[in-house]
Amino acid sequence: GSCSEFLMKHFGLREKKDDGSSVHPQSYGLGIKEVWEVPPETFKKGFVQHTLGYPLQSSVMDKVYGGTFLYHQEPNLVLTGMVVGLDYENPYLNPYKEFQQWKTHPEIRKNFEGGTCISYGARVLNEGGYHAIPKV
Repeated sequence: GSCSEFLMKHFGLREKKDDGSSVHPQSYGLGIKEVWEVPPETFKKGFVQHTLGYPLQSSVMDKVYGGTFLYHQEPNLVLTGMVVGLDYENPYLNPYKEFQQWKTHPEIRKNFEGGTCISYGARVLNEGGYHAIPKV
């Protein structure tokens, strides 16, 4: 967050590393997650699904990145969520509404039929990866 950005600037942690490689800027995403309890006939043991694009992008030129996950976990839970990069340009984009829209897709919706959302949450994630690690 803002405190870590201040410290990186103050101590020059974003300058070139000793091996000459540059440090890329950190990027952030908003992660939204729900846990559903579903009936046995809906549960698919070990099922894992990741998606990109829909509904965040309507074309390959859209400047929004993000994706979703859907995991079936024993005994009868479905863990699902969406991560949206926080550098999106559309001021009207609502990540929560995008997540809710994604869950209405026919191939996604069937994973929740007859189920109940038992837990939910959200947090901001740092997403810069290895090349965004400051020099130490």
